[in-house]
Amino acid sequence: MWNWYHTEDMLRLAFGSLVVSGSLIVGCGNSDSSPPSNQAGASATAGASNATAGAPNGSAGRSGAVAGGGNVAGGSSNTAGGANVAGSGNAGGANVAGAGGAAGAGTGTAGSGTAGGSAAGASSACALCDDFEGVAAGMPPDPTKWTMVAPDCTDNPAVPSVDSSQHHGGTQSLKVAGVGDSCHNTMFGNTAALKAIGKVVYGRFYVRFETALPSGHVAFVTFPDATKGNDLRFGGQSLALEWNRQNGDATLPSQSPVGISMSVVPPAATWTCIEFMIDQSQGLINTWVNETLVPGLVADGTATPDVDTAWGQTYRPNLAGFNLGWQSFGGGAMNLWFDDVALSATRIHCL
Repeated sequence: MWNWYHTEDMLRLAFGSLVVSGSLIVGCGNSDSSPPSNQAGASATAGASNATAGAPNGSAGRSGAVAGGGNVAGGSSNTAGGANVAGSGNAGGANVAGAGGAAGAGTGTAGSGTAGGSAAGASSACALCDDFEGVAAGMPPDPTKWTMVAPDCTDNPAVPSVDSSQHHGGTQSLKVAGVGDSCHNTMFGNTAALKAIGKVVYGRFYVRFETALPSGHVAFVTFPDATKGNDLRFGGQSLALEWNRQNGDATLPSQSPVGISMSVVPPAATWTCIEFMIDQSQGLINTWVNETLVPGLVADGTATPDVDTAWGQTYRPNLAGFNLGWQSFGGGAMNLWFDDVALSATRIHCL
């Protein structure tokens, strides 16, 4: 009688071990428009008499890793033809057991959607993604993605460098040793990604501050504007997060007690996920901190007292670049780290 054991032997002779292939976009995550799961490669199938051991693996978390068809057991030995295959898996890829791996109780574990601390999104449209894992510690960030932004002074500050002492995911992040004056701004930037995205820009990054934000005005994200003297900045003032634009020095929210209370005070020595949406055509801004929309960091086209009344309804940015780092306008020095940075045309979400 031809049974599963013959089928398994034939598969081993013909194919050797099962190889699973798939795409992995590091650090970008699943966008709202991407399919809900990463598909592992084709799973091995047993003969007609094979029984399915346990329920197939379903989706896990937002990344929705899908096991490659479930664990399939044949005969009485509960041997899985294609083994357990988790969609995105752990530690840089799917966990793939070779052909004929034991299925045990017949149930597998779907991947957590993290690969070295970075999200896996098979069809995520990420114009810029960086988790700073591909460059040796102590070196500047990847020059194919980032360039140093010239400071306002002639003597250059310390160059930001990849650092292994802190990381949100993986084993590395990017450290910036920010100094305490605006003249020696320490920034690294990218200009290509925004051109590829268009007028509505979504971004996400993780940031870790060594100490609490100062009460003075600082920026750790800047968007150079094609209109001279119109740069858009994101940073802090009065200990809380805020947007600021160079033209008119307006802030979002207003620097009133009520406005400040509608923002967020980021904790020190903790990784914080910050997302933003900028609609350049309509002048709209949304800001999320750890997946929560922050009312004081929203410009929605309708004047809200203490939030965007002073910001106005006519501002239309024309963004020409995206910079990360540190610039102090009276707030002091800061060591800070960035990780899992992404820009896209759709929302990316935290990891």
